[in-house]
Amino acid sequence: MKKIVGFITIMLSILLVGCSTNSASNSTQSKSNSSKVLKNEIKVSADEAIKLYQKTYPKTSITSLELEKSYRGPVYKIEGIDEQKEYQLNINARNKKISQNSQEELDEEDQDDASRKAETLDVDNLISIKKAAQIAEKKVGGGTSTEFSLDKDLGKTYWEVTVKKDGNEHNVKINSQTGKVLEVESEDD
Repeated sequence: MKKIVGFITIMLSILLVGCSTNSASNSTQSKSNSSKVLKNEIKVSADEAIKLYQKTYPKTSITSLELEKSYRGPVYKIEGIDEQKEYQLNINARNKKISQNSQEELDEEDQDDASRKAETLDVDNLISIKKAAQIAEKKVGGGTSTEFSLDKDLGKTYWEVTVKKDGNEHNVKINSQTGKVLEVESEDD
């Protein structure tokens, strides 16, 4: 009986090692393809995702939009607020399916109307993610756009695009309506 248990233990160990090695190689392959997924494989525009969010939460203000990597493909993560609650909607960027829909009460200090207005993004007439990627990559002189977020600073809504080139990461801020480059920050990997 001890021999059988020992044999089963050894076989399970071998099986687990094989699975984890295969998982690691799939993970590496997934990371190398992630930039393609975000830039080239999105079928749902940021405008379409925003409209879906606004349909789901009609009387809210959008405070954040990100295009993120996910094991299910690219996902828009959109956050917003109203006078009482904050909301989050995750939308698959390939098929518009909602993968997360949540809301929670705002803290009392966050229920201020002035802070709500300060956080609200201007989502009208946005340049596309593909256009933002093209502008950012041109500004950096090549590379691959890997991350996208819509943010606001000093009253201006902008796309922040992360471009990886030659082992360096560059964050390019682009006016979300005009396409004008506002700032470029470079970091060594």
